[in-house]
Amino acid sequence: EQPQPALITLKKDPKTGYLDQRRSPTPAGGEPHSAMSESLTTSAKALLVASMLAKDRLISNNGKGFLKELILRRDARIDRAMEMFESSSNSEEGSVIDELTKLIDTEAHALYTELFQDCTLEDGKTLSKKEREVGELTGKSLIYGEVDFFSFATILRKINPEPGTVFYDLGSGTGKAVFVARFACDFGRCTGVEILEGLSDAAHAITRKYNSTYREYLSAAQPQEVTVHQGSFLDYDWSDGDVIFANSTCFDDDLMRKIAVRAAALQPGAYVITFTKGLESEDFEVLFKKRYDMSWGPATVYIHRRLRLDGTSVAMAEDDPADGDADDDDDDDDDDDDDVYGSGHAAYN
Repeated sequence: EQPQPALITLKKDPKTGYLDQRRSPTPAGGEPHSAMSESLTTSAKALLVASMLAKDRLISNNGKGFLKELILRRDARIDRAMEMFESSSNSEEGSVIDELTKLIDTEAHALYTELFQDCTLEDGKTLSKKEREVGELTGKSLIYGEVDFFSFATILRKINPEPGTVFYDLGSGTGKAVFVARFACDFGRCTGVEILEGLSDAAHAITRKYNSTYREYLSAAQPQEVTVHQGSFLDYDWSDGDVIFANSTCFDDDLMRKIAVRAAALQPGAYVITFTKGLESEDFEVLFKKRYDMSWGPATVYIHRRLRLDGTSVAMAEDDPADGDADDDDDDDDDDDDDVYGSGHAAYN
């Protein structure tokens, strides 16, 4: 989980009259937060809290923007969250951040759903099946499936990518995971690579719609770029990626080996997310493993991180996605279970 901030208190400086933003430990006994300045409205308090959480990277700048939209609409859920914030002790502060994150995800999901209203899961399956039948492409690796918005947003927050970093989806279908990454995080660029032309054309249409109508809703602090490329991800250079995703449940062993070889070109500290099957590579460490619900059912999620060239780990102990969820007992032998649901984006010839 993300590191929790020190207690935030806002007090008015008696000399200047300006608000002084401090971080101080909770008093002995876990007393509630000191009340924010009474001169601030609930909306002003919420905007200030959102800004401070974004500065500490406990929410993304896009998340801050979604909260701002809720605040400007005077959404009653913001009032409840602020009441919880002001009355909570330091030990409960994580619950407040979780509540704000739920609000962010709900707002982002509404925008995402509107963006994809003319491109459903069934549309993607139909496009994939038609092209595979016409081209007599029988490989299991091309079976279509989509991520769940909320599950994938949660997975990305495990990594907490820095603003301006680069995201790739290998076998991106109609672009669902690409746009979860776009809305949920502060990536500088999100790119999808899809081999099936019909799916790639659909993703291009969604991207044009995003650029013309939805891009302006996101934070101006990042370029909010989205690109899609039609072709095999084995032929595309994604070595500049910071976070790589492959919906690999139906990928065969040969394709997984080829991905591992290509992933070795990533910089130390880069992350690779796979479903059901982990990378068989000495160049990576597995930081996290847990089941999440997707469009076809539960899938085991692996988060790998590129080791240094000398084989040592990139030390970021506080930010590691690995926590108590790693290597859950329920995750040990679920590869076959995931296979029966049929997932995986279109991948390669």
